[in-house]
Amino acid sequence: MLLFLLFCTLVGALAGPIYWQYAQEQQERLLAQEETSVVATTQMIQKEMYEQLHLLELLKNSPAMVEYLSSGSTSDRARLELLFKNTANTYHRFDQIRLLDNSGHELVRINMPEGEAQAVSTERLQDKSQRYYFSEAQTLAADQVFVSRMDLNVEQGVIEQPHKPMLRFVTPVLDVDGVRAGVLILNFMAQDMLERFRLQMSRRIDQQGMLLDPQGFWLSNHKRSNEWGADLGQPNHNFATLYPDAWPSVAAQDSGLVETAQGLFRFQSIDPFVFSPRQQTDFRLQHGVQLSDTTLANTAWKLVIFLPKEMIQAQSVLYQPLGRAVLALILLSLAVAAWLLAYNKVHKQLRQRYDQTVTAELSDLYEHAPCGYHSLDANGHFIRINQTELEWLGYEQEEVVGQPFVNFLTPDSQLRFAEFFELLKTEQEIDNIVLEMQCKDGSTFYVSTSATSLKDQAGHFAIARTSVFDITDRIQLERKLEQLANIDALTHISNRRHFYERGELEFKRAVRYQHALAILMFDIDYFKRVNDTYGHDGGDVVLKQLAKTVDDSLRDLDVFARFGGEEFIALLPELSAEQATLVAERLRQEIADMPVVMPSGETMNITVSIGFAMLTAQDKQLDAFIKKADLALYQAKEQGRNRVIEYQGTVTTE
Repeated sequence: MLLFLLFCTLVGALAGPIYWQYAQEQQERLLAQEETSVVATTQMIQKEMYEQLHLLELLKNSPAMVEYLSSGSTSDRARLELLFKNTANTYHRFDQIRLLDNSGHELVRINMPEGEAQAVSTERLQDKSQRYYFSEAQTLAADQVFVSRMDLNVEQGVIEQPHKPMLRFVTPVLDVDGVRAGVLILNFMAQDMLERFRLQMSRRIDQQGMLLDPQGFWLSNHKRSNEWGADLGQPNHNFATLYPDAWPSVAAQDSGLVETAQGLFRFQSIDPFVFSPRQQTDFRLQHGVQLSDTTLANTAWKLVIFLPKEMIQAQSVLYQPLGRAVLALILLSLAVAAWLLAYNKVHKQLRQRYDQTVTAELSDLYEHAPCGYHSLDANGHFIRINQTELEWLGYEQEEVVGQPFVNFLTPDSQLRFAEFFELLKTEQEIDNIVLEMQCKDGSTFYVSTSATSLKDQAGHFAIARTSVFDITDRIQLERKLEQLANIDALTHISNRRHFYERGELEFKRAVRYQHALAILMFDIDYFKRVNDTYGHDGGDVVLKQLAKTVDDSLRDLDVFARFGGEEFIALLPELSAEQATLVAERLRQEIADMPVVMPSGETMNITVSIGFAMLTAQDKQLDAFIKKADLALYQAKEQGRNRVIEYQGTVTTE
């Protein structure tokens, strides 16, 4: 009773300070989690800039460049064009690659229309002597590089649609005698880099990550409508307008933390050309590349991570439902703990003396083994886990022990683990089960697990002891090879072979467990007319856009593939006939409403005919099931096309 009263007194006296400290720790924990995003994003952008400087230097010093600048011959010009085209096609990062002479006139230019590099003929080359980047190039020394500010690409005085964020890398080039003979310009398309930035930010708690230019305009924002205020004539779409209390600190300092009434702002200067020591080499030191002062001013970007006040408060226990009730339960727990503490004190001391002797000998071997070890109870909860596996996951011991193992697996692996764990209750040992584990920072890795079951005195399953080996590199290689074999080269969806692999599994599962399964087959109406009118390039555009539209509309669990030519097929698990009809009608309408822009610039629309069938008790083979949908598709075309027909067992071709 005295111990209980002491606990109650301490809780009452310390409740206020403890909660304040708790709130501060919650805030610090959130900020600590954000550091991973800050470091990863900075390194990603620096790596991207590093690679562009590297490519610029390779092109500048290539034999093809030097020989053409020295000779000016047609054959050397063709070699240089081929080098530019190969570079553009290989990296798919450059909208244009240009070589200007000392007067600003284009000598060679490569464009990337429709994602394929094309050399511009000599009669279409232009005079760029009045452009700002040529003027800037005139001030550069031979080993200097100028990088423009990131802006939206403008064609003929109008911002190009869809938007193309662009950086221009500019450097002088020399002939074989070391005499300045022109200017090399790479138009770097920054869209992929910004998309990777947004992906990195989407893994955060609140997903509010921003990238600012030196004037405080958003290059990337979680609200896309706020981006590119300077280029789009929206001067109020900037950080200073939306967050006036935070902007002075963000603008004046390289990094830091600002707390306002709106929330917390963690900001960091990116410095994209100040490369991390963890890079293999520092490019500028290795090759002597010097960046102009204008470049450093143009690329003084800031990463800002925003934690809204509401989100911070939501992490506090007092802002959770029944929070105060939990505090009352804590007091009750203190009373129980006081009694248990007194009762178990002597027993615990005796047990600890014995445990310490054994643990001291085994702890180091267990904790720091080159593979992971953990033990699970009969319910699949962690009893113990070694330090190696904790470091892989990014968690502390107390965050894992007592938690279900499935909480640290991806959804697909959760199902596989459930089957494996159920089997382990009857088997003594199971080896080499591949699972995908989920880290604290959101990343995943693959492991091969082997487990041994231990039983209690009554012979019931009690504990699973498991070893874990990281096989991520092997899985990634296997998947890359599998993707090359399974993906249709034109549409980038599953091919016919891959459909049969996945479809056979879905078909057998549906038959075995008597689950609903629908199959859709559809092809493009009058597709031959498209090829006859627009050529095979136009037909390819139609196939690719149809595949993307359908793939975006279907669920992840659906199996969608190009079956051959203009014919596509899809398996829809767990859908009734009514639901499958709605899906088929929706796809038919979406395709009919889909504008297709041909290579010529013309816009056209297409329609599809769709036949579908539902799995019945009589269906035993996947090919026969496909045939039913094919018969329904044939009838849809016979009845006038641009319609959905369900196989009823009486489909005819009359």
